[in-house]
Amino acid sequence: MHQTYPLSLAYLTVFGCPPVEHVQAAAAAGYDAAGLRLIAPHGLELAHPIVGDKALTRQIKTVAADLGVSFFDGEVFTLLPQTDVEAWLPVIETAAEFGMPIMQITSEDPEGSRAADNLGRIADAAARHGIKMAIEFMRWRTAATIEDAAALARASGRDNVGILLDTLHLSRSGGSPASVAALPRELMLYLQLCDAPSAQPASDADAIAEARGARLLPAEGDLWLKELMAQLPSDIWISVETPHESVAGLSFTEKAKRGMQATRVFLDSLAT
Repeated sequence: MHQTYPLSLAYLTVFGCPPVEHVQAAAAAGYDAAGLRLIAPHGLELAHPIVGDKALTRQIKTVAADLGVSFFDGEVFTLLPQTDVEAWLPVIETAAEFGMPIMQITSEDPEGSRAADNLGRIADAAARHGIKMAIEFMRWRTAATIEDAAALARASGRDNVGILLDTLHLSRSGGSPASVAALPRELMLYLQLCDAPSAQPASDADAIAEARGARLLPAEGDLWLKELMAQLPSDIWISVETPHESVAGLSFTEKAKRGMQATRVFLDSLAT
């Protein structure tokens, strides 16, 4: 834990890392927790399936317990017109087995009432295990902005639904610290932290490429990170998400340490 901010190692920071090694990298770099990809984003393949593999699940849990690492967020449901919430129940059960308090969800469903209904139903299943659903907004999704995410959360009518605040996606969807200040703090479930240049990507395809492989370390770019932190609870969980193609040659542990070190320096600067 860094001062009052607990820190988790995001999946993308060590993209491609097998889950056991992900936990080991998190421990070696000093993170409190790790986030695991339990279900692939719509249109992508899952590199290391966990759900349904009881032996692997036991191994991951054993390694984490031995190293003193917990699990934070699971990735990532996508609301679609054809969403079958029943098919997601094994994912929720696996997240519960890991003790994850959060599951991520995005929306690609253009029909708001259907998306809200399906979100409510998966939130009910999650609530039985003490899990909250965090909506991640991205400029290329149907839920594109922080306002879209807040509207969807409210439409679900569930107390265990809120927002994942990703600094890159907030910037690239036209948001700012003022956008965060305008919403109730209780909606902000956690923060994914990175930096970026001020210039917006020219297209959604460029934005996707940046999000998945060109994020800057905190304080390396031009975002209003200090102003944003002032709008958030002092004990909010931070998921360090700093993938960058330039460090592809580093080991998973080195990538984890790179993100951790920059995050610690940035958080220390908040007190000065």
